[in-house]
Amino acid sequence: MGEQERSELRTAYARYLDAATLARDAVSLASRSLALAPQARAEQARPAIQDNAVYARQYELELVAPAEVVTKARAATRALGDYRDVVMAGATYETAECAEARRAFRVARQDVMDAMRSTLDRGRGR
Repeated sequence: MGEQERSELRTAYARYLDAATLARDAVSLASRSLALAPQARAEQARPAIQDNAVYARQYELELVAPAEVVTKARAATRALGDYRDVVMAGATYETAECAEARRAFRVARQDVMDAMRSTLDRGRGR
């Protein structure tokens, strides 16, 4: 893999991870907004993925990243959507259901990060 290709991958990876993290933060904020009614928390969480362009960044990965990264990015995006859906259903930060959804997203995000790192390392001949 040439340096330009590695640079393009690194950029696409960073953009996806940034979008997913911002969306996760928005969902987390909604889950912690205990002063809000459940419907208001749901409305706060609902646009997190779209507003932070997670799908757009995932599609970008699908164009440039190896299949292993794409598969793991899809899993991370699904886990993020599941987390958002749990919060939209009324779970708050301290509930077991919300904690499990957060944990599942963290695991999926770490899996995709490991795959990303591995492809960049292989590109350097490691």
